[in-house]
Amino acid sequence: MIITVQQSAFSDFEALKHGMQDAPLDVMQVEPGPMSGKLAHMSIGSVGISTGSFSHGIRTRGVLSKTRFTLGMVFVAPALQHFEMAPGDLITVKPGQETYSRYFGANSYAGVLIEPGKLFEKLNREPGAFDALSRVPTALLTADDRASAVVRTRELCTLFAETAKDGPTMPVVVADYYQRRIIALLIAPLIDRVGDRYRGPHVRSAVTLVRNADAFISDAGHRPIHSSELCELLNVSERTLQRAFLEVHDLSPMTYLRCHAHRIAGGE
Repeated sequence: MIITVQQSAFSDFEALKHGMQDAPLDVMQVEPGPMSGKLAHMSIGSVGISTGSFSHGIRTRGVLSKTRFTLGMVFVAPALQHFEMAPGDLITVKPGQETYSRYFGANSYAGVLIEPGKLFEKLNREPGAFDALSRVPTALLTADDRASAVVRTRELCTLFAETAKDGPTMPVVVADYYQRRIIALLIAPLIDRVGDRYRGPHVRSAVTLVRNADAFISDAGHRPIHSSELCELLNVSERTLQRAFLEVHDLSPMTYLRCHAHRIAGGE
């Protein structure tokens, strides 16, 4: 899996016409003052990531992607993207759908571009999730738990920054982990919203188990963790842990922990 990265700084709002990598947008600066900011376009395999920051309010209009779903967030201040959107909320946009956005003041954003087949692959074990995503042109999923949303957006920002910094030199297994983790964090609000209506007890149990493991791994920081420690903490067998991680992340616990360790080591 290949990671490509393009980064640039700008001092003219016109640069934001290329704020998304799949298509140019109509952009207007709507607040006075000298504009400055940064853009980054990355690809992890077939998944595109566009991030940006800017110093003054803007208005944009256009098709974000003709061929891929867009999953987007803002990180600093509220925005209007067909809906009133707060940091940590998720907006989903179908391929070919025109959007209108209004950003207030300095802000930063991320848009992750995923092919329909890839997104279906990630959601096919969550009955109803892909249907809910594809049923409407644009949808806003507000965060029910703001504390969890803050943790999720903080990890996403870290993953994006690490991808921009180290992506081209990442081992394939780590690049695969980054792609999976970014998608998992983005689709979590959608799965939470619709998934429990359809999940059987086994899948609900696997999701809960892996989320508890993720929380422990995150809290452990730089300390090495072995899968047996997770089993003891969560009071489950190695087989149960293995099955849950494969169900939720498509990765074994050992592979997941190795990739996490590589991430931590790379951030030192």
